[in-house]
Amino acid sequence: IIDFSIHRIENVTEFGAKPDLNTVQAIELDLSQRPLSPAEERLSHNLTQGIRAMEGAALFLQSLNSDQPQVILSSLELNALIAQAGNTDETENSDQKFQRPELNSDYVAPENAIETRLAGFWQELLGIDQIGVEDNFFDLGGHSLIAVRLIAKARKSWQVDFPISVLFEAPTIRKFAELVAARGGASDGDDDAESDARTIPAKPERRFTYLVPMHSGEGGPKTPFFLVAGMFGNVLNLRHLAHLVGTDRPFYGLQARGLYGDEEPHHSVTATARDYITEMRQVQPTGPYMIGGFSGGGITALEIACQLKAVGENVIALVMLDTPLPVRPALSRRDRIMINWLNLKKQGIGYGARQRLEWEQRKWSNTTDENSGDGIHFHDAAIEMAFLENTSAYQVVPWSGPLSLFRPPQSGKWEVAPGRLVDKHRHYLFPDNAWTQYAPDINVYEVPGDHDSMVLEPNVRVLARRIKGVLEAAEQQFVFSHRVPDTLKSQAAE
Repeated sequence: IIDFSIHRIENVTEFGAKPDLNTVQAIELDLSQRPLSPAEERLSHNLTQGIRAMEGAALFLQSLNSDQPQVILSSLELNALIAQAGNTDETENSDQKFQRPELNSDYVAPENAIETRLAGFWQELLGIDQIGVEDNFFDLGGHSLIAVRLIAKARKSWQVDFPISVLFEAPTIRKFAELVAARGGASDGDDDAESDARTIPAKPERRFTYLVPMHSGEGGPKTPFFLVAGMFGNVLNLRHLAHLVGTDRPFYGLQARGLYGDEEPHHSVTATARDYITEMRQVQPTGPYMIGGFSGGGITALEIACQLKAVGENVIALVMLDTPLPVRPALSRRDRIMINWLNLKKQGIGYGARQRLEWEQRKWSNTTDENSGDGIHFHDAAIEMAFLENTSAYQVVPWSGPLSLFRPPQSGKWEVAPGRLVDKHRHYLFPDNAWTQYAPDINVYEVPGDHDSMVLEPNVRVLARRIKGVLEAAEQQFVFSHRVPDTLKSQAAE
């Protein structure tokens, strides 16, 4: 059992405690003053069908006895829940919308046809009534799936192409409308929209192919931090990290070529790093540089650091977020046999037949879908394939500078020998992800979550705090080593 803790509850307010009458009356009063959405009605009913206090202990013991990696216990019938969750027509077609939440911005009404149409898109996709043109997409609950549909609607309405990362630069309806107008966007036969495209002040925007400014105004006075996205090249999942590292430090995501549109992905790690550096120098012409990468993006970050160092630049921080080696050590024959023996011991004589059936299902199934229903194309499969080909051909260059590796707790599925763990993907687990052989000056930081959730709330708060500390320490060390006279350095060392 991992990640389990138990605490004494001094003031029991749930788990079978009698509900406070005033609280119940307040909730009933609130619900009686407004109509419920279909989703709220289903939730209200399901809560009345929940697990009762006298059932909880037995179900808890049942979950502990399960050999499944993830257990969900419910008093509701599973198939009915799945059918209910998949029935979105009622919600999609409902006119019921939630009220505008409390935001830092005041409500500002649309002033032209482009803003009005965009406001309608946002209301439809976010399910919120009366969205103002200065309201932030992310503050309203926007995420990557909604962003895909929003960009698709803009493309269909105004024949303009944007990557979803444009929402970092234009997170409000007003700023987004300015970009549409700057591209000359107008609907076919829509004279009002064409007029808007002429009248909206289209301030020149610095446009990048790879670089995504993740702070409004591109951050403060500190040394910028450049973070390469993971294997699929999308930076939206790094938004929480950028925000928590702080707006006083410019934070740039680096996204993959070919993520959107018709461009081909890069065909080598070296070429990827070279093109990334070209755009990095547009915002920071000279060092010192701070570079990082999430997951497989850390391999590209390493190549960026090596290329910059080769031309005499200072790289004072290199950060990897659970980055594996480009090519991992293969399992030995002995360990493969041990895994099969452990599976057979645990799952019984039917294990081999089940493995064969699962292999056949994977062989004939095709779950990759690059096209969304709105006609927008995100070439995840092509980017993934290019990444795997590029990294398998990449020769790691030894790195003599500092390397900070942040990774989640390691939990192997199989222990093939004392202290030798193998994960569910049949990769060996190493405390340093096996990077010490290439970067001797490595520091490993364990952070909560798993490979994906370490950059998401709430785990990202710990990650951000520790990365922030690493970057600030590197910055201070660089200033000290370059500005303090040698005599004072010697005195400080003594």
